[in-house]
Amino acid sequence: MKKTKHAQTSSSFSRRDTLKLLGLGTFSLFTATHSLNASEKSLSSAHIVIIGGGIGGASAAKYLRLLNPDVRISLIEPNAAYIFCPGSNEIFPGWKNIEDLTVTYRTLKERYHTNVIQDRALKIDYKHKSVSLVSGGSIFYDKLIVSPGPSYEYTAIEGYNLNLAKTRFPAAWHVSSQTLLLKQQILSLRKGGTMIISIPKPPYRCPPAPYERATYIAHMLQKTNPTAKVLILDSQDEFVFDNVYPYYWEKHFNFGHTGAILERITPQEGGHIVELNAKQNILIGDNGTRFKGDILNIIPPHKAGSFALDNSLAEGDWCPVEYKDFSSTKQNDVYVIGDSVDSDPMPKTGYIASNQARVVVQAINDELHGREIGTPFMINDCIAMVEQGFGMTLSEIFRYNGEGKRLKARHYIPGVDKNGFQQKMLSTQAEDWQENFRRSVFS
Repeated sequence: MKKTKHAQTSSSFSRRDTLKLLGLGTFSLFTATHSLNASEKSLSSAHIVIIGGGIGGASAAKYLRLLNPDVRISLIEPNAAYIFCPGSNEIFPGWKNIEDLTVTYRTLKERYHTNVIQDRALKIDYKHKSVSLVSGGSIFYDKLIVSPGPSYEYTAIEGYNLNLAKTRFPAAWHVSSQTLLLKQQILSLRKGGTMIISIPKPPYRCPPAPYERATYIAHMLQKTNPTAKVLILDSQDEFVFDNVYPYYWEKHFNFGHTGAILERITPQEGGHIVELNAKQNILIGDNGTRFKGDILNIIPPHKAGSFALDNSLAEGDWCPVEYKDFSSTKQNDVYVIGDSVDSDPMPKTGYIASNQARVVVQAINDELHGREIGTPFMINDCIAMVEQGFGMTLSEIFRYNGEGKRLKARHYIPGVDKNGFQQKMLSTQAEDWQENFRRSVFS
C-alpha cells in the first residue's frame, strides 16, 4: 500500500499554498489505492475509519488515540490542511488572516499515529463495511465515524446558485475564495453604500456568527466609510446574544434610531429572504419587500453534507442518531457527528462537534473493551468578542434523556456587563479561547 506524504507544518504553509487550498490555483492531491484485509480482527487491533478531517473528525482521531494506543485509526480527507471557521469573521476587519487559521494534519500523523489518507470518500458499502475512494481504492472498517460538515442550499433562494456565490454574491460561510471575494467587496464599497447580510432560518453553522460578522464589518466601515450602512435581513425573531448585541449596536452604531450604521429587519418586516434579483442587486422577502444593496452577503439554508445524504445516512435534511453515542439510526457500526447531525437542541458549532467526537470515541472504546457505554454530559462554552475590547460569554449543558429522546438542555447567557474592565477581560479570554481550542484539536 502506498503511503501518502506528510502534510506541511503550519509554519511552512505559505500564502501560495493557502490560495491553492481555497481553489484559487492548481492543487494536486496525493491519492493512492488503499485496501485492508477484512478478516476477523482482535478488539485491540480494530480499524476505526473517520471520514472528514474538520474539527469533528480530527478530534475523533486525536481523542481515540489518547484512549486506546492499539486501535488502528484512518482519517480520509481530501485537503492537505484545514482552515478553521471559528474566528474567520476576524478576517474581514483584518484582525486575522487565513494563514492564522490554517492547520495541517502532521501532528495527527506523527504524534497520534493516524493514517491520514488524502483522498475523497465516495461510497459506503455497509454490507462489506468498506468505503470506496475517488482514487479508485477502498478501505475496510470495523467502526466508521462520519463528520462531513454541512452542505449549502444556494438554490433554496430563487435566482441564487453556487456560481453566483463564487462570483458576485458570496456566502463565505466556510473559509474559501468566497471569503476573499467578500472582503474585497467590503474594501471597495462605494461611499455611503449598503452591505446586506441575509440570515437563513436555523439550524445553520455557528448561530451567533452572522451578527458577529455584521458587527465587525460595521465597526470597520465606521472608520473607513462612515456613511455606509450594514443591513441585517433576519429570518428569525430571536437570536443568540440578543441580550448583548442590540445594546452594543445602539451605543456604537445608533441602532434603532435615525441614521443608524447598522439596522436589522425582522421576519415580520420581510427579513426572511426567498428570492434574489441578480440583475438589480435586490433581495426579496417572503412578504414581497424588496431590499437593494451594493454588497449582498447571502447565507443560504443548510442541510447535511452531500456525502451523508448520498450514503443514506439522512432522513430529510439531517442525519438521525442515538444521542447516547451518536450512532446512526440508519446504519450499523456507523456514527455521525458535527454539522450534519439532527442535533436540536444542540447548536451546530465546532466546539459541539469536538465534544460529540469525544462521546463517540469513548463509546467505541468502551465497546471494544466489553464495558457498558456511559451516558453523555456535554458542555458548550463560548467566549466571544463583540469587538476587540468587548467580550461576552454563554454556557450550555446537554444531558442524555433516554433512548430515542432528544437531549435535555440548559442555557445561560448573561446580559451585558457594563464594567469596562470585565468587557476587556472577556475579550482577551475570547482571543485565548479561540487559540486554545485550535490547539486542543490539532496539537
